[in-house]
Amino acid sequence: MKNEHPGVTCLYKFIDAFNTAEKNKIITNLHFPHYVHSNGNEPVIYKNGKDFWKSLKVQLDTMIKVENWSFSTLDKCKIINETDKTLQCEVHFNRRLVNKKSYGSAKGIWISTNRNGIWALQLRSMIPVSGKISSLAGTNMNNS
Repeated sequence: MKNEHPGVTCLYKFIDAFNTAEKNKIITNLHFPHYVHSNGNEPVIYKNGKDFWKSLKVQLDTMIKVENWSFSTLDKCKIINETDKTLQCEVHFNRRLVNKKSYGSAKGIWISTNRNGIWALQLRSMIPVSGKISSLAGTNMNNS
């Protein structure tokens, strides 16, 4: 990653943290309330890190046990709109197996915000593109 806008850098930091599957690393890369939406599901608002982790832990367990997830990659992050406090990006990402092969991809809009001088991810809206993904942006894809 080259010298990017801090609102973009924080999105890559979120993916890096997500790949650790460690609660504190993930939560510190988000702003709350944190908003998520995917493919026709009702949007979900997580008021705090505790509520977010409760849901994400279930998603991570499913990804590891059912999907054989190893890590995710943020393969595109294009700035759509920006101000000094908000950055909207078009994103494409892949879920990958241990052999680095993609088994599911999605695209969407991620919004990072600058609050008290700290950029972090605050809103995600995603649409599956290919493969089998059980949960996306914190919502169960079997319900969509």
